[in-house]
Amino acid sequence: MGIRLALIIALAAAASAASGQIYKTVDANGNVVFTDIAPVDRSGQPAPQPVAVPPMNTYEPPPAPAAQANAPSAPVTPSYYSQLEVVSPAEDETIRSNAGDIQIEVAISPPLRADHRLLLVLDGTPTEVEAVNGVFELSNVDRGTHTAGARAVDRQGNVLIESDPVTFNLMRVSVEPSPPVVTPH
Repeated sequence: MGIRLALIIALAAAASAASGQIYKTVDANGNVVFTDIAPVDRSGQPAPQPVAVPPMNTYEPPPAPAAQANAPSAPVTPSYYSQLEVVSPAEDETIRSNAGDIQIEVAISPPLRADHRLLLVLDGTPTEVEAVNGVFELSNVDRGTHTAGARAVDRQGNVLIESDPVTFNLMRVSVEPSPPVVTPH
């Protein structure tokens, strides 16, 4: 009953803010009723009592800064990034993966800006493979020796910094088919 009464009072307070006045009445069965509608006279019952509801707390947030559409980003000097390097795999590391799955991790300093991208350079050829949190995820890479590097580019595709390539070896098990069985006649 206590939770129900508290809920009724809370609803009454909310209604009070909207309409201005709350009334409390008790019906013939002793039930307490809160309402924002002035009750009609009920013979033999106590008169309705106005309820004073304290003002509700409100909060006005500060205005949000206006977003500028197509706002030019801060200019980037050619030496904005001081470091970009492949940290994994190590130079001349051998990776064993029968599926050809490879993760190439890079480190960049200062951290990559939101309007820049890290792109993979695989075997000397720039690609559109983009790093997620500094990691390039590759699958089905051919076995053999490869080089991997990275470059940071701006929105226009201008190269801001490029890492030195790292050479690594990928081993994939190759199962040669069995030679055909020749039966003599």
